[in-house]
Amino acid sequence: MLTATEFYEVPLSLEIVLWIEVIVYLGIGIFELFDDFLDKPKLWMTTNGNINGYLRLMHKVGHKMHAGICFMLGFVALNGLLEGFVTRFELELIFVSFAVLMPVIWSTLMPGRLGVTVLLLKPEFWLQIVMFTLFSDLIRPEVIALCVLLNLWGVVVYFFHTRQSLFQPFTYETVRRDCVDAEGEELAQKWDKIAGHVANKG
Repeated sequence: MLTATEFYEVPLSLEIVLWIEVIVYLGIGIFELFDDFLDKPKLWMTTNGNINGYLRLMHKVGHKMHAGICFMLGFVALNGLLEGFVTRFELELIFVSFAVLMPVIWSTLMPGRLGVTVLLLKPEFWLQIVMFTLFSDLIRPEVIALCVLLNLWGVVVYFFHTRQSLFQPFTYETVRRDCVDAEGEELAQKWDKIAGHVANKG
């Protein structure tokens, strides 16, 4: 384990992880922080025939929070690349940032192949595994425990909340129906390809 003041020279394996973080998360963070004039109302934001400003505002809050986390994760990674070394706290911040994102992913997994595919396409899923495998010995055990607990919380929410109350019954057909109601048929058709869903023509 590194001490609080010890520097860790960035090896090639960590450099690859940091570059991915810079490209993916810093890119997303910068775009989402400054996309205000590109943000168009979603179909589900319409109530009583008009765009509901409150729904747009609540959506923007979550959108900008996501931007903030992505920006900070990418910023820490960029700093490590520029300096050529990281501290224990920077490594821990990377671990915790992934661990904060993962409960959202675990708790919002959708049914069947769609959920598995979305999970496997999330870079933080794979990057967290890499960080745990290669660098967990460099940070404090209590931070590791925190990261594990945050992941477990997402799994608990998935089994005891998402599956029990979010979609009833918990099937792709239910998710698709709600998707069509909220966003229209076009998005649902994209999901169909990922889920391997064949529309009932009968």
